[in-house]
Amino acid sequence: MITTSHILAQLKNPVLPGPLGSGSYANSGNVVGALLSNIISILFLIAFLTGLIFLITGGFFWITSGGDKANLENARNRIIHAILGIVVTAAVWAITITVGQFLGLDFTKLPIPIMGQ
Repeated sequence: MITTSHILAQLKNPVLPGPLGSGSYANSGNVVGALLSNIISILFLIAFLTGLIFLITGGFFWITSGGDKANLENARNRIIHAILGIVVTAAVWAITITVGQFLGLDFTKLPIPIMGQ
């Protein structure tokens, strides 16, 4: 006799390699490492894009200031801060890559060890 519990027990998700905590992903910690690597990459991308958006809006405010000193100063400060943000983001990225090279780490593929290995 076939019951629904027997049928449901045979279902397997083709995307996931197995139940949580089993298989090669759980043994090597690649899932957590890949997640952290992706988060780091996304944060760098968001920081760069935010700086770029502020640079563009600063340029727009500069063009539309109409010669008003206060608006011109506001636009100038926005452009300077955007450039500084992009430079700091690039410097942090370069330092991260350099430190990774010296330590033998690839921050795009972080292996996270687990207990018992």
